[in-house]
Amino acid sequence: MKISIVIYNQDKTQLKNLTKSLEENDLSMVGEILYTGKKEDTTGLETSLVIEPLELDTENKAYLKNVLLGRAKEDYILWLSTNTVLEDTTIAELIETAQEHKDADVIYPNEVIIQDEEEIVRNFDDLYKRENLILHNLSIEDNLPEFGILLKKDKFKKLGGFDEQFEDFDFYKFVYDNINEITVKHSDLSFVEYHITEDFIDTSYRSKAIRDTVSKYDWKTEIFPYLSWEKEENSALATAYTFIGDKLSRYHDFFNASQLYTKALLTFHNKLSFQSLINAYLNMGLFEEAKALITSQQTLKKEEKDSMIQRINQTQKFVKTLEESIKEGKTGEILLASKDIIDFYQGAPVYNLFGVVYYLMNDLENAYKFFYKGVIINPLEENIVKNLVDVAKQIGKEESVKNLIYRIVPQQEKVA
Repeated sequence: MKISIVIYNQDKTQLKNLTKSLEENDLSMVGEILYTGKKEDTTGLETSLVIEPLELDTENKAYLKNVLLGRAKEDYILWLSTNTVLEDTTIAELIETAQEHKDADVIYPNEVIIQDEEEIVRNFDDLYKRENLILHNLSIEDNLPEFGILLKKDKFKKLGGFDEQFEDFDFYKFVYDNINEITVKHSDLSFVEYHITEDFIDTSYRSKAIRDTVSKYDWKTEIFPYLSWEKEENSALATAYTFIGDKLSRYHDFFNASQLYTKALLTFHNKLSFQSLINAYLNMGLFEEAKALITSQQTLKKEEKDSMIQRINQTQKFVKTLEESIKEGKTGEILLASKDIIDFYQGAPVYNLFGVVYYLMNDLENAYKFFYKGVIINPLEENIVKNLVDVAKQIGKEESVKNLIYRIVPQQEKVA
């Protein structure tokens, strides 16, 4: 058995740490080491490893993987990032697991996530022959790491490779789509460190993957088999709608989540779905709509209505104060208080205002990120969309914005 090691160029400044950890591993079963980045990135590395730079100029991980499925010589591919660091036994343990379970298409280790000197240890469950459990929680990245995985090349080629429309969530989308066709196996003694150096995650890919998944599989038998469909179908359906809405909300897709919460309420009226819908409206910045919905509810007590409306009024006033501060030129004060602001309210209006602040400071990259996040939360707010489009035109990311809008609101035509 031989493997090809593939290193994704995520942050080239971290490449030194990865190569050092590779040298400490037993590489006798490694046939080649491929690097998606440039040759100049490897120049000056103090390593005896033979690394072949492929000079692939794209950030689309799905495209890179598809290229590498055709390029890699060996039967197995170990997919790494420059941001990963291996223990000295990791490769041997992954290979041993693959040899013991020849039917496994994905061998995955445990993971230690490191960010800002904080460590999160993720000991995964073994999903071998129980792959469908991934569908039950619709939080696939909680079940599998992205890097440090050993893939059976031919199986991935046979199933058509990776969906290049999901460039930032490609591996997980593949597993969602092919859950009944692949076998995964946990290498329980293996650990991979993953160092997070980028604080911006495009959660729209994750939201779209969930929406595609729940459209593909049967709810009663494959995703929510534990609900009481036979005894209380309306209650079960409302629970399913709310559960999916909560998963989308986790990815800040409150627009699609709000539609699911509404369906839940129309199917079986319940307080949980109602509160979730109000929270979605609040995050989207639909303050008046939220208050109108609260007022119309006959099942709520007066004190409950008053408490919810008071919370919305406080948030609305908070946003208004920030808007006035920007008009008064207090951008520096807003940035200094950014953590407190986000801790209080993480809705679309706040992300839009931070985008404005960075735009006024001529920091277009950060302005773009905040406007982008605001559009994920509320893609129907014309002001935020316009701000994002304006900045995207200045930094050459118009196509990314068009694709974002289409991912979140596919029934609408792409923005011009």
